Amino acid sequence: MIDFNLKVFLVVAKTSSFTRAAEFLNLSQPAVTHQIKNLETLLRTKLFHRTQNKIFLTKSGNILLKYADDINHLYQNAMKEIQEVDNRVAGDAHIGAASLLGKYLLPRIIGEFKKNFPEVHISMLAGNSKEILEYLKNDVIELAIVSEPIPSKNLSAFSLYSDDLIVIVAPDHPWSRKKEISPMDLLNEDFISRELGSGTREVYLKSLKAYLKGNPLKTVMVLGNTESVKMAVIGKMGFSIVSRLAARSEVELGLLKEVRIKNVNMSRDFFVVFKSEENLSVPALRLKEYLKSKKTRLQSDNLTLG
Repeated sequence: MIDFNLKVFLVVAKTSSFTRAAEFLNLSQPAVTHQIKNLETLLRTKLFHRTQNKIFLTKSGNILLKYADDINHLYQNAMKEIQEVDNRVAGDAHIGAASLLGKYLLPRIIGEFKKNFPEVHISMLAGNSKEILEYLKNDVIELAIVSEPIPSKNLSAFSLYSDDLIVIVAPDHPWSRKKEISPMDLLNEDFISRELGSGTREVYLKSLKAYLKGNPLKTVMVLGNTESVKMAVIGKMGFSIVSRLAARSEVELGLLKEVRIKNVNMSRDFFVVFKSEENLSVPALRLKEYLKSKKTRLQSDNLTLG
C-alpha cells in the first residue's frame, strides 16, 4: 500500500472535503486531519487552505497531488501485474453509488461478493449521481453506480437495475382498499415531497406532468431523505412517492401500502460506469464483472414486490 498519509491526502484533495474523505476511508474526521498535519509536518509546508465552508490546495499541495497521482497509478499497475501472475484477487476497490442503491441494494450484493473474494476491501461513497460521476472523473473512485445518462465518450457503462417508483400510504388510508387510483386523485390528498434536487422528485414530477395538466400536488411537507418520508406516511401525514426498493421492508411488514396509478409508469435506470477496464484494479474489475452477472437476478428481485 502507498504511504497512508499520501493516500489520505489524495482522497481529501479529490473530494475537497475532510468529512467526505473520512467517510470514504472509514476514519473519523479528526483522524483524517491528523494524517494531513503529519504530512504537512514531514514536508514542512502547508498543503491546504482552509476556510469555514471549503478547502482548496495550496501551490505546494498541487505539486504534491501531481506526483501522488503518479505514485498511486504506478502502485496500482504493479499490484495488478502481480495479482495476475499469482492468480490472486486482493486489495482495495473504490466505488461510488447513488444514495438509494448505496443504502438499500449494494450492501447485500457486496456482502455476497466478499464471500467469493474475502481479501478484497471495498470503500464506497454514497451521494447524488452528479457528485459520484465527478469522483469518477477525478479518479477518487473506479466504479460509479448512478442514475445519470452517461455524459462522456470517455466513459463505459452497462445498465444494472431499473427502479420503480410507487405511491405509498398508511394501511388504513382509503386508497389502500382500491385496486388503483387515477392520476387526478393525487391532487385531492396531502402530499409529502422530497427536496428540490432529489432524483426521486425529478422522476415523479416528470412522469406525472402530462397527467396532472399543470395542477400542483398539495404538498404539506418537504423532507430530505426517504426514511423521513416513510415515517411521515406511516404517521398518517399524507401520501408520498418513493422507490419500491426503499419501501420494500415496510410494505412486506404491513406498515405501508403500495397503491397503483392507472396508466402511469414511473421508473429510472441505474448504470455501472467506469473509465476503461485497463484502468481498473483487479478487485474493481472483478466487482464490475460480478455486478454485471447479477443484473438479471436483481431485476427479478425488484419485480417480486409488484
